Amino acid sequence: MTFHLVVLKAFETYKRGDLITDGAAVAKILAGPQAGFVVRVAAKGN
Repeated sequence: MTFHLVVLKAFETYKRGDLITDGAAVAKILAGPQAGFVVRVAAKGN
């Protein structure tokens, strides 16, 4: 299943409510200190 991220707390260039769909960005964020600022959501169609 593919996941996207929704931003809960602003960081870098992202603001609250942004949807992050780029796979490389998702992986980088989840592996870093900003992982607590986002929630995973299932990508549509998956």
